[in-house]
Amino acid sequence: MCGIAGYFSRDATLDPQMLERATEALAHRGPDGQQVWISPERMVGLGHTRLAIIDLETGQQPMSVLDGRLVGSFNGEIYNYRELRAELDSLGYRFHTKSDTEVLLLAFGHWGEQCFSRLDGMFAFAVYDTQNRKLLLARDRTGIKPLYYHQAGNNLVYGSELKSILAWQHVPRRAHSPALADCLSFGYPLLPATCFKDCWELEPATFLEFSEQGVRKQRYWSWERNEFNWSEDRAIELLEDELTKAVCEQQVADVPLGAFLSGGLDSSLLVALLARSQRNSIKTFTVKFDEPGYDESSLARTVAQHIGSEHHELRLERMEDGPTLVGKVLDQFDQPFGDSSAIPTYLLSREIRRHVKVVIGGDGGDEMFGGYPRFAWADLAQVLGRAPRIVLQGARSVLGRSGVLSPERQRQVFRLIRAAAAHGAERLTSLCSLVSMSELSEMIDSDFQARLGNYHSVLAETNGHRHVGGAELIDATVRTTLPADYLRKVDVMSSAHGLEVRVPMLSNRVLAFASKLPNRWKYAQGKSKILLRKLAELRLPTEVARKKKQGFGIPLDTWLGSSGRVALREVLEDARSSLSHLIRPTYIQQLMGVFCSQKWDHSRWSRYGVYQRAYILWSLHRWIGKWQPSL
Repeated sequence: MCGIAGYFSRDATLDPQMLERATEALAHRGPDGQQVWISPERMVGLGHTRLAIIDLETGQQPMSVLDGRLVGSFNGEIYNYRELRAELDSLGYRFHTKSDTEVLLLAFGHWGEQCFSRLDGMFAFAVYDTQNRKLLLARDRTGIKPLYYHQAGNNLVYGSELKSILAWQHVPRRAHSPALADCLSFGYPLLPATCFKDCWELEPATFLEFSEQGVRKQRYWSWERNEFNWSEDRAIELLEDELTKAVCEQQVADVPLGAFLSGGLDSSLLVALLARSQRNSIKTFTVKFDEPGYDESSLARTVAQHIGSEHHELRLERMEDGPTLVGKVLDQFDQPFGDSSAIPTYLLSREIRRHVKVVIGGDGGDEMFGGYPRFAWADLAQVLGRAPRIVLQGARSVLGRSGVLSPERQRQVFRLIRAAAAHGAERLTSLCSLVSMSELSEMIDSDFQARLGNYHSVLAETNGHRHVGGAELIDATVRTTLPADYLRKVDVMSSAHGLEVRVPMLSNRVLAFASKLPNRWKYAQGKSKILLRKLAELRLPTEVARKKKQGFGIPLDTWLGSSGRVALREVLEDARSSLSHLIRPTYIQQLMGVFCSQKWDHSRWSRYGVYQRAYILWSLHRWIGKWQPSL
């Protein structure tokens, strides 16, 4: 875990103090050191903050190689750097450090852009070619490590977080209305947009080159399904082999490692494989909630006992400073972020950092191996969607009048019918958005609506394919939701405490295997992560392997308590609230009324839906208050 920042211009010199400020904004990401490099003509500058994991003595960045021809810095880890080093050594290159940074720079010097397809790791990388005056930025395959940039004419600034870019005085703070609408719909902006109109996020598996000749952006890898017809035994054997190798490869470090252990399937399986691959006891960490519906700590304890780990349990009770804590969490993101599971992630990261610098996490398993119920719902919508629209409308009308469905079931069925009636990317959006397009129209102020114009939220491109289903939703989830929501949450919350989180599920080898795995081994109606569970039954206690999917969330309403909910209502309903020019007051009053009373129409909203909507508005309010963007 490190932070990178920088500046490139074709015609203007940089202010060294501004580069220092931009780098200092990332100090939490790299508490073990901070350095900058500025070119002799002062038209290029690279900054770096370091969390020392590999080569503690000589791995400082920015680093130069090839007699100063290349200067670079990166955030992340290259797990196969030793193999690449051996190959480069056989080609005649000589090394002066033991770091993966030097290997990465020499690999780029030898193979150029083709080196990225050789890298197995997580990275956001910046390299400057002093001879050809080219700056290149690149990001790992699935977007584990973040990278943002701002370009205005002949000038470019970049950074690991938006706060680093906004430290430059010339970067405007203008709100990006479509990205704000995405935040209200999904809880996060869709890449490459950010909530600042003039700042962008570099897409995963993409590099951006900035030079005297102009700007060039190109993808070097993409997630593509190519199913193989394996037998069950062969599929389980391959899965265990790839996961075990990934876990072993990602243990490379010169400091002790720990592991997230939520009690869920993915983290439990990785920890079990990790324990089988090393002799020493590993440190595992989990969160305990007082509310049984959210608490998996007993299962985590069972796994810890099963593998013999040194287990640490963080008890998350309702806290009197809840609003203050949530404010700290929201402010870390630099833009609205509506996933409330960031709160326990923040607290768990803070606790873990007291023990280790590096931890193994289970992210990626749900997305690639069929862990979400919405994948099966997408297949059902695909089937129903072939019926004429009038039939779907009739079914909705009959079910609405019959009274045979409970309010909860009616809400779910009506959502399915809406998704079935939609086609292509609109169907995927309907299945994944928290707030529908029709509710969004009821939510936002008329002036905001006017600024949006013909905005239409689209989760993913489907190349004109109308009858999309679960397979296409998995594609969209890996390509879009994974980097925009889940990986962003883990990166920002862990980096707030200088903790590095590694995700073996997203190694090159596991990505390749998952892309070949047929859907029948991923999910079915009422079943999830079918193949992962079969492997888990061989390596974990039965109650863990067969447990139903449960998200890593927080019961926000009860956790805040009655007084906390009322305090939030007062903030959001304040006539001077920053939301007054975006959200209709009547919507805020209705939502916060049911949030505080805990009484609502269950055919319209679920409990999760109520408190997530409140959390999204809270996040938006905090963002506007902190950054004061022009709306």
